[in-house]
Amino acid sequence: MNTVPAARGWNWVLTGFALFRKNPAMWAFLVFSYIMLMQLLGMIPVLGWLAATVLIPVFSASFMIVSRELDLGNRLQIGLLFAGFRSNLPALLRQGGIYLGSALAILGVSALVDGGALLQLMVLGEKPQAAAFEDGSLAAAAALAGTLYLPMLAAFWFAPALSAWRELPALQALFYSLFAGLRNWRAFLVYGLALVLLSIACSLALFALALLARGLFGDKSQGAYLLVVLPVMLTYVPTLFASFYASYRDIFPQPAAAEAEAAADAQ
Repeated sequence: MNTVPAARGWNWVLTGFALFRKNPAMWAFLVFSYIMLMQLLGMIPVLGWLAATVLIPVFSASFMIVSRELDLGNRLQIGLLFAGFRSNLPALLRQGGIYLGSALAILGVSALVDGGALLQLMVLGEKPQAAAFEDGSLAAAAALAGTLYLPMLAAFWFAPALSAWRELPALQALFYSLFAGLRNWRAFLVYGLALVLLSIACSLALFALALLARGLFGDKSQGAYLLVVLPVMLTYVPTLFASFYASYRDIFPQPAAAEAEAAADAQ
C-alpha cells in the first residue's frame, strides 16, 4: 500500500480520461447498458433499489476490470460488464450487503432530522412534501447523510478491486480500503476538487449547448438537448469510473511477478 503525493489526485482524473479515449465507443456502450440495467431494476418497488444497491460492488469490480484491460492494451468485450460476477462473487455480494445495511443506517439517522423524507425519496421514490423543502429539514438531512457517507465511501472505494484481484474477504478489503483512504486523504482532496472542476466544465458546456439548441430548434429543442446531454454524460461517467482504477493502481500497485504476468498476457 502506497502513500502518494497530493498532486496524484489530479492525475487520476487525467488518467481516467486517457483510458476513456482508448475506446470511447465501447466505454459509452458499457456505461449506457449499466445505467439502463439500473433503471430497469429501479422500476421494481423497493426490491429493485435493494438489489441495485447490493450489486454496486459487483459492477464496480467490472468497471475496474474494464479499465485494467484498456491499461494493458487489450480489447474490450461486451461481456466485461458482468466480469465482476466471475471475480470472487461471494465477497463482492457480502460487500453489497454491508453497503446496503450501511446506507439504510445512514438514511435512518437522517430521518431524525427530516422525519424520513430523504429515506422515502431514496428507497420508495416518493417525492418529499413541500414543507420539507421550505423548512430546510430535507437539506439538513442530506448534509448529514453526506457527511456520514464519506467514511463509508472510503471503505468501499478500493474494496471491490481488493476482493476481485487479491481475493481478500469482504471485511478485510473494507478495512484496507478505509485505511488507504485515510493515509491518502490529501490526494483524495485534490481528486475531489478536480472532479468538481470537471463537473463545472461539463455543466457550463451543457448550458451553452442548451442555449444553442434552443436558438436553432426553438420549441423543438428538448429532443436536441437530450442528444447533447447523452454524449457529455457518456464521457464524464466513464472518465469517473476509469479514475477509480487509476487511484487503485497508484495506491495498490501490482507485485512485480503479477505485473510481469499481466504484461505477458497482454502481448
